[in-house]
Amino acid sequence: MRRVSSHRGRAAFGAAAIALAVAGIGSSAADAAVVVNDTFADADRTDPASPTYSEYGTDSDADTNIESSWYGTTTTLSTPAAGTLRGTVGTGSSSWTTYFTPEATPITLANTGDQFTVTWTFTPTTVNSTNVSQGLRVALVNWPESGLARQTADGNPGTAAYGGYALFINMGQTIGHANPFQLLERTDPNTATALLSASGSWTALDDEEATGTTGYVDGTSYTFTFTATRTAAGELDILSTMSGGSLGGDGTHSVAFTDTTPNTFTFDTFSLRPSSAALTAAQFDTSLFRVDTNVPIPEPTSLALVGAGAAALLRRRRGA
Repeated sequence: MRRVSSHRGRAAFGAAAIALAVAGIGSSAADAAVVVNDTFADADRTDPASPTYSEYGTDSDADTNIESSWYGTTTTLSTPAAGTLRGTVGTGSSSWTTYFTPEATPITLANTGDQFTVTWTFTPTTVNSTNVSQGLRVALVNWPESGLARQTADGNPGTAAYGGYALFINMGQTIGHANPFQLLERTDPNTATALLSASGSWTALDDEEATGTTGYVDGTSYTFTFTATRTAAGELDILSTMSGGSLGGDGTHSVAFTDTTPNTFTFDTFSLRPSSAALTAAQFDTSLFRVDTNVPIPEPTSLALVGAGAAALLRRRRGA
């Protein structure tokens, strides 16, 4: 693994890197596609349900969104109105997870230049004043093919051998941690552990160092992005940002890293874990979840056949 840069809230770097990532998605392949683009316009977070999980590039129900289903710790995730996915946090941790592709067809960065970007836009309410923890955790991983079934109802992600990356984030009105936007990689993707609560299952790669600067503000919209691109050398170029308001003093936290030994090139799951309201915020209102890629998406007819096969396999596993 190789660190390519260390950042202390450099807005110029963040803007340039974001521009490069966007340009890359537009030019790497002629068949660049939107995998999910959900603004929760129908006030439904469970569409499409298991075993489909994601509309995967096609607005199959013609509701103006390309959706993926979300599962949360019981009673913590809701859609109170059109345009809002609401996560609530109490004295303990909450967990919110979505599968942005069908189970049998994850995004696999198999070729040079293959790329995907995840975008999450949210507005926090009742942000704590400051703390010294990395209370908000975000994961981009591959759900294991064996050992743990995907969620079909609300609850926490289970213990499994996940592969992929995470951001551990300090969240307060004033940044209180020396590594407030830290990129990590799953340490051992062959060992089954909890997804985000098991801190020891992650190894730090790079970080944004901006303690004491402006943090998160109630009612302000923030956008998190994560872009991964496969290189000609079989490495993975990663760029992740958090932008909005006066975050970090200039409106952006960013981290860029080249992983020379990535533990996966396959991704299908996005998960969030705020540890408590006292260390994050009491409420997160999501207004956009989007996934883009230049990896070709199967045609809807092909997906239907794959989905039927997956459903039949699931029935056999359950003895139906």
